[in-house]
Amino acid sequence: MSTAIVLAAFGSRHKNAMASLTHITERVRAAYPDIPVRVAYTSKTIRGHMKKAGEAVDSVSAALDKLLSEGVTHVAVQSLHLIPGTEFHELLGLANELMLREDGFSRVEVGFPLVAGEAGVEQVADAVLAIAEQGKGENDAVLFMGHGTKHDGNVYYEALHRAFQQRDPSVHMGAMEAEPGIDAIIERFTRDGVKKAHLLPFLFGAGWHAARDMVGDSETSWKTRLEKAGIQCEAVLKGAGEYDHLVDIWLSHLHDALARMNRC
Repeated sequence: MSTAIVLAAFGSRHKNAMASLTHITERVRAAYPDIPVRVAYTSKTIRGHMKKAGEAVDSVSAALDKLLSEGVTHVAVQSLHLIPGTEFHELLGLANELMLREDGFSRVEVGFPLVAGEAGVEQVADAVLAIAEQGKGENDAVLFMGHGTKHDGNVYYEALHRAFQQRDPSVHMGAMEAEPGIDAIIERFTRDGVKKAHLLPFLFGAGWHAARDMVGDSETSWKTRLEKAGIQCEAVLKGAGEYDHLVDIWLSHLHDALARMNRC
């Protein structure tokens, strides 16, 4: 039995986003020093941009094909996504396909993304609240910016917002490409008399979305929109993969995936 780990990240071309990937990769290698660890990007768009820039990176499928050619028989693919959306479910399909192939792996297990199931919502909410409390004034609001998705997995953003509110009504979750969007958030903050908001990305890495869509100078950035509404903004540009107590959750999912694999 030959085992390997593949870390499956969405990917980013932004230099600030690399801090998250570097940090979690170092944590995984330290936790499993005897198991080879490979990194792969699930976003075809990001891989294309990086190839043009002379920085070729593997897709998950390509990384797995290389491991097969090296004689690896068992693989744990750890999702570095935030919620179980389209790309996580594609990993599940790929794992199934590569186990059914005659020349495929003996076993492929996929580790859950950061938030998984109702218990996962509560666990992540507790960890995120610890982040939200850092440097927050008594009457300040904290706003996390998630990506959002048309996939049914978007319910996890809504569930996290409810979990935040139950613990601390000053902490909020918003989404760029789903609801609640910035319009609803401004309406909520105006109604509640919020004068200052701390903006943090709920993204794996603090890349282009954080730099452009959250705190950019454009008319449509969240920071610009909030300031026009009379709300002072302070931003913390750190991705989820830079916080150890969130990385601990990803590592627990990887541990579970390896345990499932080793039982078979």
